[in-house]
Amino acid sequence: MVEEAAALASRLKHRLTKRGWTISTAESCTGGLIASCLTDMSGASKWFKQGWIVYSNESKMRELGVEKSAFDEDSYGAVSHKVAVQMARGARYKSGSDVSIAVTGIAGPRGASDDKEVGRVHVAVIAEDYFLVRRMDFGDNDRLDNKRSFSAFAMRLAIEAIDRVEGEGKEEASLSGNPKIVELEDSGDGNRHGVEEWEGAVVWGSEKRTVSESLNKIDLASLTDWEE
Repeated sequence: MVEEAAALASRLKHRLTKRGWTISTAESCTGGLIASCLTDMSGASKWFKQGWIVYSNESKMRELGVEKSAFDEDSYGAVSHKVAVQMARGARYKSGSDVSIAVTGIAGPRGASDDKEVGRVHVAVIAEDYFLVRRMDFGDNDRLDNKRSFSAFAMRLAIEAIDRVEGEGKEEASLSGNPKIVELEDSGDGNRHGVEEWEGAVVWGSEKRTVSESLNKIDLASLTDWEE
């Protein structure tokens, strides 16, 4: 797994440097593991801009401008495509990078619910004005194994998103619409599994205003418990 992560990080680096692009990360369940993999390589300062570890809902709102309504059950909660893409949007906006990766999931052993099992992750990648979000279920594995699997999955998706931008293979879509179901090879059992995917274009005129407004309207005092 360590060798796989290093290989994926190297492939991602080559795609970024080939285009003169920079990248930023916004991580929840992986706890900075993606940023660590990317910055393990010498010279990362030329293409890696910034990373956030936003573990709580409050930090996602405060640091990245994720809207409070995105965490409502009607909006699928913290582990969802909506929160993932808003994290990526905020990371790219605040860092000024060309590409951003965001990940939110359930590494385990706790945190599961009736409709979300341990091992579920949502990853969002924004490359220039294109977003790609995908959900994957890795199963009830060891917590560290899930974190490593999530990180590798996120880097693979970033590589795919960059390739789609170059190849103009992107499609117009919307987060509010029904996701596509795509089949992926699962390296764990060799079978093909259907997973949800969303993709489309980010209109940065309105998106930047949304992020800025989300950051400006947050009452920092309301997010802090001053009583010990």
